[in-house]
Amino acid sequence: MKDYYQILGVTSSSHDEEIRKRYRTLAMQFHPDRNPDNPQAEDKFKEIAEAYGVLTDPVKRRQYDAARSRGRDFQGGRQNAGFDYSQEDILRDLFDNPQFQQLFNSLLGDFKRSGFRANPLFLKQIFFGGRGGFLMGGLVFFGSLMGPALVKSLTGKSAKKGLLYHVGQTVDSLLKGTVAPTSPSSAVDLDILYHIGLSAEELGQGKWVQVAVGHDQQKQHVLKVKIPSGSSVGQKLRVRGKGRSDGSGRQGDLYLQLEGL
Repeated sequence: MKDYYQILGVTSSSHDEEIRKRYRTLAMQFHPDRNPDNPQAEDKFKEIAEAYGVLTDPVKRRQYDAARSRGRDFQGGRQNAGFDYSQEDILRDLFDNPQFQQLFNSLLGDFKRSGFRANPLFLKQIFFGGRGGFLMGGLVFFGSLMGPALVKSLTGKSAKKGLLYHVGQTVDSLLKGTVAPTSPSSAVDLDILYHIGLSAEELGQGKWVQVAVGHDQQKQHVLKVKIPSGSSVGQKLRVRGKGRSDGSGRQGDLYLQLEGL
């Protein structure tokens, strides 16, 4: 039987705020880009979201607790024992929850700050295997997740007015995490700074991480970087020539600021 409490490291008496904090911590810890050499990280990243989706939903949590108390085994998919939800059911309900949208919006900012991928295609692939649409706020988003264009196709009206337009804009911004293009005026503007959180053990032993580089979300690629053994909090690593380009031959550098967990 899946133990959602154990997955998140909480207890059956834990309240929503404690569960929320644990989920944030574990989502950062198990983001696949933070663990490129751990093939289980992607499944763990999805599983902790599944656990969060059950333990913060009052109905699902009551059903789960009741089934858990009877010692039911839910491994292997759907069961008819009072808790009839697949992982995909749970995740889709979760991403349709406004409170989780707010939490995940904040998490996307943390991912971007660390240089980890947070674009919509990556998220759809992680959580839903790239299948179908991405459900959020009662709407399904496909492809590039262009909110206004999709809202227009759903309503048959102009996408420049109305509540659906604003919802589409908000979700599009949340998922795409885009940054308005700038016109660099100096080499400093071309540099990229990411903040990587590491445990004392990881700092001592060294660790591989992946970071997304490239100013345009559609042209980003993933760069694998080794954090050397014996590194320390506050240290800044430099990767030459992996910052932004101004299009005229100038190329900035990529910096990784090491922080503690």
